[in-house]
Amino acid sequence: MKIKIIILLLLISTGLIQAQQSIQDSHQDLMGSWTIDLRPGPDAEGYFQPMIIKSVEENRISGTFYGSEIIDGFINSNWNRIYFAFSTADNSYTYYHSGYMQNGRLYGISYCPGRAFTAPWNGVKMKRDGSKDH
Repeated sequence: MKIKIIILLLLISTGLIQAQQSIQDSHQDLMGSWTIDLRPGPDAEGYFQPMIIKSVEENRISGTFYGSEIIDGFINSNWNRIYFAFSTADNSYTYYHSGYMQNGRLYGISYCPGRAFTAPWNGVKMKRDGSKDH
């Protein structure tokens, strides 16, 4: 009986270690430079802005989006993909952003009550040579 319990504990701990490693790998996938397409409508020309995720530590992210520092950036990796939310600000307004990473792409939405708008967006990660990853 003791051997079965030890084997069960080893299997559980191995699974937890693998799950933790998978989350850490996903965190690393989130870090880097992204090109975000903020076009105002599906038929509009692309309107591209950078997002840079500088660090992912536990459930926090830091970096910049649209030239503004990410404020209170958080992630949730308890699901089958990484979800994130943060805010940015310019001289006049605060902007709220949330989204998720799926298959190497970011999908999100931005909201600014002061400007009475919301806009969906998506993005691709940039390679080190400046080309798009996907």
